[in-house]
Amino acid sequence: MNIAKSFFNAIVRLYRKIRNQRLRSKLFLVYLLVSILPISFLVLYSYQTVKDQLIHQAVENIGSTIDQVNKNIENKLDMYSQVATLLYSDTQLRNYLINTYKAKDLSFLDAYDYINKTLYKMLAMNPNLKSITIYTENKTLFSDGLFIKHMEELPDALREQSLQAAGNITQFFPNNQSPGAKTVTLARSLNYLSLNYPYGILTMEISERELFSLIEKENNNKTIIVADENGHIITSGIKDGDIGNVADISDIGGKDTMVIQKSLKNGWKTVVLLPYAELLGQAQKATAKMLYISLACILAAIVMIYATSKFMTKRIEFLLQQIRKVERGSIALSFTHMGDDEIGQLSFALNKMSVTIQDLIQDVYKQELSKNEAEMTSLQAQITPHFLYNTLASISALAIKSNNSQVHRMADDLARFYRISLNKGKKCITIEKEIKLTEHYISIQKTRFQGLFNVHYVLDEDLFHYTTLKLVAQPFIENCINHAIWDDECGINIVIKLAADGNDVLLSVIDDGMGMPKDVFERMRNPIGQSEGYGIYNVDKRIRLAYGERYGVQVYSKLGIGTSVQIRIPMTTKFL
Repeated sequence: MNIAKSFFNAIVRLYRKIRNQRLRSKLFLVYLLVSILPISFLVLYSYQTVKDQLIHQAVENIGSTIDQVNKNIENKLDMYSQVATLLYSDTQLRNYLINTYKAKDLSFLDAYDYINKTLYKMLAMNPNLKSITIYTENKTLFSDGLFIKHMEELPDALREQSLQAAGNITQFFPNNQSPGAKTVTLARSLNYLSLNYPYGILTMEISERELFSLIEKENNNKTIIVADENGHIITSGIKDGDIGNVADISDIGGKDTMVIQKSLKNGWKTVVLLPYAELLGQAQKATAKMLYISLACILAAIVMIYATSKFMTKRIEFLLQQIRKVERGSIALSFTHMGDDEIGQLSFALNKMSVTIQDLIQDVYKQELSKNEAEMTSLQAQITPHFLYNTLASISALAIKSNNSQVHRMADDLARFYRISLNKGKKCITIEKEIKLTEHYISIQKTRFQGLFNVHYVLDEDLFHYTTLKLVAQPFIENCINHAIWDDECGINIVIKLAADGNDVLLSVIDDGMGMPKDVFERMRNPIGQSEGYGIYNVDKRIRLAYGERYGVQVYSKLGIGTSVQIRIPMTTKFL
């Protein structure tokens, strides 16, 4: 009984909710229930059923194709692996490769003769091999530029890969080759099994065309790609030779494409791209016809709904008359209750809007008065920096008149420091100005702490045009001067370094002062409630708020060694 009552109450609430909905929502809901939903469901169900069947069949067929292609490639690579094993098992070849040849010792001619005959024989037995080369560490066996080469001529990546394989055959595919001359290098290290001592590396080159011949017949209506473990394309049926990586492929010819891939034992993978247009052509045509019929039905329904709605616009015309009054400048409107549906809500909103407009007019007037007062306050606030500049200029002039160069220099540096740091109220300045700001501050401090510190600059001037928050370096230089000096006779050295790190800028302040104990360093990292280290915390917080959590300040310090501060900011020319 309670369940039935709850269900009835829910129906009543739903009915009331629908009754008071906007008119457009009511018409649209009826339209969905009567026409769009059934027709759309029928079209989508028919299309999806056919599509799923075709895709399932295509996936099975392509899976079989990939299995066959993978088997052919693995058989081909196994054949060349057997060639490498035969050469590795040749004891005489190994002896010639590891033998030490002295000056005027003609026995190396026998070595060249044996090596040439052996490798020429292998090339003749395997005509698809482009070359066979042995790279050796034996400097007494001179390179012939063909079969024997020294290890330093082998690319580092291939050498490292071959040695790590510990005698197993490896495949190497350079990704910077021209499209017409692609090759795959098969390599294995030559070593004594008992001593695990590599005495050379055997390489065999096969052309990309040979691998392509294994997939060429399967490229009808689809594209087959063979790629290495890093996605670099080894061979494929793609006509665009500029594509070198599977990740660079989106859709073929701008068409949606089905992608299926399987891996080989050596880590390579075979990828098949099948355009959906080829797979679902007939299904799409049938669906298009059904869609046209559905659209015609929907358009007919729209016409009928439009004709019906014409009878429901009388109250809207009344509302339009009231809106015209507002257009002519009459804000005071009078309404009678027009119901709770869309038109009723509109009349209520229009009446409320007229009242709100009158209130807004008063608010805008008050805001204009407040704005004028704020502008006056801002103009008055600008008097203080100008007064400061003029006062410092007067001090500088008196110092010149009194022949006091130190006072003149300090006043001039202080004026320049404040002019840059105030920066007309802006938060950001260029890095060049930040360096200038730092130089003025250092000049002031040098007058006070004569001979107690030396500053060295290592600056990448190509970074000067980027922007930074102002006053990010000064607190750290101040810490160096106030806390790092431990010997008044020796003083300290301060290095200010500006360098790029990827897409970031690193501004470093390094000193060789006394460094910080661990407890002091920890207090500086979390200075809440204490004055020590607050400047460092402030700079780090400002940078993180402005640029994000990956930026900020890193401090490294060791007692008796010194302190290094790294300020990381992004490369940007924006002024925040």
